[in-house]
Amino acid sequence: MESRRLTTQLFASARRGGAGWIVIALACLFSGGCELAALRGETQKPAAVASAGEDALKVYLDTMSGLSSADPAHQADVFYEVEHEYTRAPTTASTLRYAIALVTPDHPASKPADGKKLLESLLATPERMTPAERTLVTVMLHETNARLKLEAENRRLLATLDDRSRSQANSDKRAQAQLEDNARLRRALAEAQQKLDAIKEIERSIIERSPTPPGNRDTPHSETTQGSPSSR
Repeated sequence: MESRRLTTQLFASARRGGAGWIVIALACLFSGGCELAALRGETQKPAAVASAGEDALKVYLDTMSGLSSADPAHQADVFYEVEHEYTRAPTTASTLRYAIALVTPDHPASKPADGKKLLESLLATPERMTPAERTLVTVMLHETNARLKLEAENRRLLATLDDRSRSQANSDKRAQAQLEDNARLRRALAEAQQKLDAIKEIERSIIERSPTPPGNRDTPHSETTQGSPSSR
């Protein structure tokens, strides 16, 4: 009964805090851990186990919920508290809480790569964590790796898009330069044609102004030469 009540409270807290599937999975882990303890016949009372699990989970839930707040000031306060606690006393719990704060998205202090390193360091000494904490770290590390992989893929795609945009811009510049060069050549050709037409017009004008056609200039002299024997 206590485990069912705990599960209900955790699911409700996850929905209110917007922590998502990770919190829901964690809720199942803690409630499942309580039921498993009862099935194994452990001496600890189920109510005490549920209370301890609920208190431990509430710390992580409050951290994720606070960092998911729409209020930047509240986000900053939550992160400062978590970071200060970790810096003052880096216990397993405070380290896990700080790692969760670092990998939680959508707040200014989110640093998933740094949080991943902390999660990996926690898994290096699993004996210092409870079974639920070990599972939580495993789930958070898997989610963080997937997020970092997607972010890297997004950066690669953006870089490819930027390269293609620059290449297209260069192609456009080359095409524009080609158009401008063609226009310059057409203008030069038109100017040369105008000069040629002007030269032809000058030559035609000179020919038209000439008093005797060039081919008839020696005709009178020839006739005089041919008629002189008759006169003798």
